Amino acid sequence: MKTLTALTIGALTAGGIALGTAAPAAAGCQGGWTPWGGGTTCDGPIAQDGSFERCVTAGAMGFGGTNCYLLNVNNLGNQIPYVGP
Repeated sequence: MKTLTALTIGALTAGGIALGTAAPAAAGCQGGWTPWGGGTTCDGPIAQDGSFERCVTAGAMGFGGTNCYLLNVNNLGNQIPYVGP
């Protein structure tokens, strides 16, 4: 049984899934994931008029989705600060 557990943990770690820790954020993204759920906010480049596309991905237990929308860096309201590249 100890060998099976060690092999399982080794396989998960080798596959890039660290038990109980979030994945490192990619450039232009903020957030993290675990095997049980999480979320990420990713911002695109800022256009000349100050607008940019923000995509928010969330999930838990295999269910979730992504929502993308336009914001303006000069008027973020109650949104989190720009996290783009």
